[in-house]
Parts: sequence; structure tokens; C-alpha cells
Amino acid sequence: MEFIQKKSTDTLVEHFLVKAADQEIPLAWDRYEGQLPVCGFCEAGLSCRDCLQGPCISHPFRDASKKGVCGKDKDTLAVQSLLRLVIKGTMSSLDLMGDLANDIENGDTKPANKAAADKALKEIQAIFSNKESASMKELPAALSKSWTDAGVYPEGILRDLFKASQKLEGGVAGVEETLLWAYKTALLGNLAQQVQKKLKRAVFGDIVPTKLDVSLGILQKNAPNIVLYGQISAALKQKIAAVAKKAKVNVFGVCTDPLLPPYVFSPVTNYGSQEIPIMTGAVDLIVAGDQFVNPSILQVAKDWKVTVVPAAGLDKEKVLNAFSKKIVDLAKKSFDNRADVPKDIPADKQTAIMGFSTETLDAAKVVKGLGDGKIKGVVVFSGSSNVKYSQDNEYAAMATVFLQNDILCLSDGEASVALAKHGFLNPKMEGIECGKGLAGFLKTLGKNVPAVIDCNATEFILALAKAGKKAPKDYPVFACFPEANRSIEVVKAMGMVAMGVTTYFWPSLPVTGSPETVKALSDVSAAKFGAKLHVVTKKLSAPEKAKLFLNEIEATPAMSGKPW
Repeated sequence: MEFIQKKSTDTLVEHFLVKAADQEIPLAWDRYEGQLPVCGFCEAGLSCRDCLQGPCISHPFRDASKKGVCGKDKDTLAVQSLLRLVIKGTMSSLDLMGDLANDIENGDTKPANKAAADKALKEIQAIFSNKESASMKELPAALSKSWTDAGVYPEGILRDLFKASQKLEGGVAGVEETLLWAYKTALLGNLAQQVQKKLKRAVFGDIVPTKLDVSLGILQKNAPNIVLYGQISAALKQKIAAVAKKAKVNVFGVCTDPLLPPYVFSPVTNYGSQEIPIMTGAVDLIVAGDQFVNPSILQVAKDWKVTVVPAAGLDKEKVLNAFSKKIVDLAKKSFDNRADVPKDIPADKQTAIMGFSTETLDAAKVVKGLGDGKIKGVVVFSGSSNVKYSQDNEYAAMATVFLQNDILCLSDGEASVALAKHGFLNPKMEGIECGKGLAGFLKTLGKNVPAVIDCNATEFILALAKAGKKAPKDYPVFACFPEANRSIEVVKAMGMVAMGVTTYFWPSLPVTGSPETVKALSDVSAAKFGAKLHVVTKKLSAPEKAKLFLNEIEATPAMSGKPW
């Protein structure tokens, strides 16, 4: 892997990269370069340490060392590397869902819609007790049938997660069966994400399109700033925001959901540059979750005298009100104690509209737009960021190509933050060119609709299928993970494919050492779900990657038999 000379395309982040270099502060990019050259066996999925006899590798260029001690060959090692990531990511989704359910059941938070909240809590109990959930019953019949026929229909953690984890212990499952276990586990993870969102809506209210500011320039100089890092229970977030508002303390976010009615946690930056906000000197306290949080923030926070409070731990505060008050009090104290710390807050910030839903983004209009030819296809951006790429470059460059070619672009999560920093979620769309057809179509969706629309991608795809009375695989809809990083993103990508949405995932998943596994992700996935998970090993520029999508969209027949 070559060195990446330009670490970030975010100009505000670049300012602090120079500062970090001058002060000899190592950041994620520096640590990545220190790891080079990366282990080829691990990168290709040809290593294993599932037992204590290894670690083992399957050497692709030698006659000996082809199999592990237990007999695992390169195909088994690679497909199990994928399964291992999926299990880890699904556990992350289940943990977040369980945390929120526990916090609500404790009674500290009064639901906005108690009946809906109780229904969602019962659904969570069903998932944990191996019973069919209500959300699964609401799926389009065609999807349910394809998952049942493939044997991947989610059944709960005992039947899905526990059974799948044992495929790493041994047995005689081949590539296809192990891959299908990965899909089954991924669908359980995606189900957990959707049920968690359902519970959040029931408890806190519906999310509506909301105007907010993004980037380092939103930090305040003359008042305490709390930054929430990573995925944190929504109940705790709301309590912190409520207490902070009364105390005139600001609360922002990094790698955390920005909208939780009635509060907004404006994103300061995205995953790849999460150490940078601390270097502004304006962050007084960090509340850190586990997911999407680098351990490196501890040392950087120490250098800038920033207090770090874990959101959950063995000694977690049980009463959210008391914990939230403690956090805000610590932030105020930290602000006073850090009066001598110089603040370097950039003047620039970007405006974004986030929080579209199936109620505010009319899927029927999208179906009509595709049929009329005003838009040629739909691409969903997802994922976070990865040091193997110049931060945000793949997102911005690919989105530019798509928009100019009349492709409707949607985004969610960290992908939305990456694109928002570069103006793609700003309804003014300054400097962003859309094709004539797309520009006209966006106007039909309502006022203040940006070039790229932040929404829940899974809900939109299901709404699209319902509106057009066709399976998702029958539309020119694709998913794009340009700078993926975490295991939970692998889960989401496989969920997209299982819904019938062909997906491109970068960087390459750890399966490239097994041509059979790479082929199965394409051929088996296509046979079972009508969509493929593309593992692209060829080095391509961002515009060349975008061309892969355009080629597929142009080749996709319409329901009328004519090109879209």
C-alpha cells in the first residue's frame, strides 16, 4: 500500500495537520504509515487465530503451508474472515438496541408515544428470545420469501448470532453455507438497527428535515463545549442535552447521530479526523462511547487538559439524570480550569439539511422520476472514513460525477457528515452542479432540498419497493461504501445486498485471498437476492469508481423494457 500524501480534503482539518506535525503529535494517518507494509495474509483474509494452535496462514505461493493446523484452507479462512466481521458488527447493533431498551425500561425517560414504545420494546424482547419480530412481518412478501428460501430469514440472537459464531470454531460448512450464515447474521444486525430507530421515534418523536451547522467552526469560544464521541444511548444523550441547555453549555457530536428531538448535536467533524477537534483547544469535555471512538483521543485529550468520561462501563451511573448533571458540572469545571489553554477555532463552517424520512422524501415521486427519465438511477452513500484514502475525497469526487449524470444521491450516518462538510447537503448548493434532469427533479421534492439527501437508506429502499410495487432489485438503485472502516458497515452492506441492492465496498474486504469467496459474493448473492456485493481489487480513481456505477445503471432495463 502506497503512502497517502494528502491526508484530508477538509481544508479546516489540513490546518491542524500542520500544527500536529510541528508539535510532533501523532495522528491516525501517522500511525497508519507506521504500520506499513501491512500484513498481506491478514489483508487477504488468509490468517486465523480462532484457536490456540496457531496463528495459522494459508500461503498462496508455496506448496506447503496451504492449510491451517485444523485443516482450514484459503477459502474457509477468507469466508470466515468475513463472517467474523459480520458477527462483530451485528453485536454492535444489538448492544445499541439493548442499551436504549434498558434505559427506557428504567423509567427515567417518558416516551412521546407510550403505545408505540411498548410495542417496540416487545419487539426487542422477541429478538432476544428467538421470536419473530413485528418489523419482519411488515416486510414486502417478496423479500421475506427470498430470505426464507435462502435460509437467511432472521430468527433472533440464539438461532442466528450464536449459531453463526460456532462456524468459526470448526465444522465442515463450505464457502456458500458460511456466506449465507454471514448474510443471516447481517440481517439480524440490520433488524436491530431498524428496531432501535423505531424505539427512538416512539420515545423522542419523529425526526424532520433540520438545518444545522457542520465542521470545526461551530465550536464556541466563550462557553463550555461538550462533544459526544461515538454511539451513545439516545436516552443519555437527551438527558445531557437537557441539563446542558439550562446550564448554557454547548453539546456537539463526533460520529454520533446528530438529530434527537428536540435537540441537535451538530457534527464537529467525522471519523477520520476525530482527534482534531481537541486540538482547537475549545473542547472542554468528551463523553465517549465505544463504537467509532479511537483510543488515541485519550492521549490527545490529556495533552489539552480535556476531561474524558466513558458513556458506559462496569461502574456506570445507573441514574441518567444524576449522570447527566455530573457530566455538565465537570464540563463547566473543566472550562474554568482550562482558561489558559489557547483556542484555535476556524472561522468557517458549513450549513446542512439532515433528517429526511419516508414521510418527507416521497418514494412515489422517485419512482415516477425514474420512469420519466428525469433521474437515471439512485446511489446510496454509506460508511465512515479510512486512512487508506484522502479523507472525504472518494465521497466528494464520486458524488460530483453522479450528480452531473442525473443520479439521485442519498446518504446516511458518517457518509452524510463527510458530504455535508463539502457543501453537498447545503440547499444553496454553491459550486455543486447537477444534471438538468436531476436539478428539475429535486425541485419537485420540496423547498430546501439539497443535492445529496440525508435519510435512513433502508427505510427508503423499502418505501421505494412499496411505492412502485416492485422488488428493490428491479430498480437501478445501488449502494456505495467509498471509505468504509468499521465492522458495522460490513453488516449494513450485506443487508443492502440481501434487500436486492447491488453494493460496492471499498477498501477490499478481507476475502481477496480466496477467488471462490469473491465469486460467491457476486454469483451466490445474485442467485439468492438478485444483487451482488462487489469486491474491487483494481486501483481506481474516484471518478473511475463512479463510472462502474454509471455503466451498471446504463445497462439496467426499465420495467417498460427501455433504459431508465
